[in-house]
Amino acid sequence: MDEFQYRITRTQKNEIAQNLIDILQKDTAILDSTVIFICNWVRTGPDGKRKAFFDVWDIVLKNYLPTTRPILFRTCGRINKNGKIASFTGRLECVRRMSKGSGFLIICDTRETLEYDECFRNLGSYKRTFFPLVNVLIKARDSGGSGFSERFLDEFIGEDEYIMRINLDYSSSFKCMKNV
Repeated sequence: MDEFQYRITRTQKNEIAQNLIDILQKDTAILDSTVIFICNWVRTGPDGKRKAFFDVWDIVLKNYLPTTRPILFRTCGRINKNGKIASFTGRLECVRRMSKGSGFLIICDTRETLEYDECFRNLGSYKRTFFPLVNVLIKARDSGGSGFSERFLDEFIGEDEYIMRINLDYSSSFKCMKNV
């Protein structure tokens, strides 16, 4: 069976990344290519996510400074290396459901981590930022869908997804245990 390979050009990566930033900073319309990117991102499992996805998120994370400072959570089977781009959630219930009581829980207080980027880094060199993908989906829903299906938006807005680099120096990790 052939495995799905999401591929885009360097120009498309830059266009999608800039559109993602502009959606939240300038209230820009969501491009069709951005809709396709987001749909492919959320529907592709961890083993299927390839370089094209991470290249776009790398551009976004280096150039987007969020205006909110939530506490974010991630569950994983093993602690990944620092710097890996991954999905986090703002809802602890999502983590409980995904972890099934095993693996590790990573917790990041973005108020603490972003204080350094805000003070010492410039646009294009942010290191500890995150991107609130859920806010893009909410904007799409509130403006009539913007190319997303109603089913897709209903399903994924509840995941409260954020994109962020794993940085164990500025987060806490815990081993999950099943309740007995």
